[in-house]
Amino acid sequence: MSLLKKNAKEANILVAKVMRITFVIFTLIYLLNVIGIFVVDKSIMTMTYLISAALLWLPTILVKIVKQDSNYVSYIPYVNVICAAVFVTVLSITLTYHVVAIYVYPIAIASLYFSKLLNIVATGLTVVGVSAGQVMAFYMKTLQDDNFTEFDDVIIFGVIPRALVVIAVAAIFTMLCSRTAAMLSNLMGAEEQKEMLERMQRMRDNASQSSESMVVMVTELASITENSLQANQSISAETERLLTGSTENTVAIEQVDDKIQDISEQLAELSSLNHRTAGLTDRISENTRENQRRMDDATESMEQIHSSTNVCKGIISNLGEESKQIIGIVETITYISGQTNILALNASIEAARAGEHGRGFAVVAEEIQQLSEQTKTAVENIGNIVHEVVKNTEDAVVAMEQNAKATQKGMDSIRKANESATLITSSNEELAGQIHEIDKAAEVIRVKSGQVADSMKQISNNTQQNCNAVELVTAATQENTAGTESLSEIVEQIKALSQQLNVVVQG
Repeated sequence: MSLLKKNAKEANILVAKVMRITFVIFTLIYLLNVIGIFVVDKSIMTMTYLISAALLWLPTILVKIVKQDSNYVSYIPYVNVICAAVFVTVLSITLTYHVVAIYVYPIAIASLYFSKLLNIVATGLTVVGVSAGQVMAFYMKTLQDDNFTEFDDVIIFGVIPRALVVIAVAAIFTMLCSRTAAMLSNLMGAEEQKEMLERMQRMRDNASQSSESMVVMVTELASITENSLQANQSISAETERLLTGSTENTVAIEQVDDKIQDISEQLAELSSLNHRTAGLTDRISENTRENQRRMDDATESMEQIHSSTNVCKGIISNLGEESKQIIGIVETITYISGQTNILALNASIEAARAGEHGRGFAVVAEEIQQLSEQTKTAVENIGNIVHEVVKNTEDAVVAMEQNAKATQKGMDSIRKANESATLITSSNEELAGQIHEIDKAAEVIRVKSGQVADSMKQISNNTQQNCNAVELVTAATQENTAGTESLSEIVEQIKALSQQLNVVVQG
């Protein structure tokens, strides 16, 4: 590291420290303004204090954040000078003639770096800044200077003389910096010559050590090369065996791929059959459900017939009972008719005894007797008919009972048939569900088989690529073996040269 660079890094630290001290001093000035020593407006002074604090602390922040070996370290001096120039400009606006002596502050900061260019930059910034600050202070009337009541007075007696003084002081600082830099350069030349001799001695020592180390490393390299040659030969033999095994694997994989293709085709056919079977099962289930509905209707009809038969049986039984009552009535009428006939006969006898006087009564008695005979005959006919009706009714009751038994038997048969149909319907639906599940499983198996077939193709392709890669590795190994043999010869040559170099360095 040169003295100038070392000085620049130390100057960065020193400038940061000086500007921190300046901040402390300016804090005292701010407090003096607060208690009334200065008459600057407090709001303007507070704003100036905050701006100055930021400017005076920025170099410290840069030194802490930017490392001294960073690429940006060369820009820090210019940032420090700019901060100092802006700080002086702000003071020239607020404190005006009280801070004329501090106009050289940026130039003094720049002189710490012993750089002519940096001094010129600091001078230009200071002249422009303080000149503009004086003009702004005149118009803003921050701190009235009774010596300058007109703008022309400010320019002629304030800005121009102070600018000339700043330039003159800057010229002195610049000459001192140039002279100091020249002295440092001469000192740096002598120091660099001394460092060069020391560096050459260190290089000679390092060369000697490196030469000895090289001999050792070349010996180790020769051993490694020999081992590498043997390893390459082993790798070549193993890759030959691997290539043979990969070829056999490729043939086996192709055979497996053919079998998987056959399985995929058979699974596709099975899937088609399952689809058709599922369709047939769906139709069977639909027909079974239709038969179930018809059996339900037939069962309902048989139940209605059974109910109607029971009703008819009751009606016919009632009719038989009522017919038997009619027979009783007929017998009563027959008895009454017989008694009436006897009474009519007795009346006729009494009329005959009466003679002429009983003739009319005899005619009436004869008519009553005839009516009684007719009634008896009619009642006998009715009785015969009623007896026939009763007999037929009893036969009908027997037939209805047999019909009821047959209907009940039919009901039982239909119920059993309905239960069987229900079981068949349930079984068909379960069968249909299982067939659909089989169809889904067959479809999944078919898709998976296709994926397996694709995977086998990919494996076959990868195996073929591996075979190609193994062939390339075999060729590369053979080339590497040849290169290793050449490297062994080169290592021997390097070993001889290293020994010669070691002799030269030691001599």
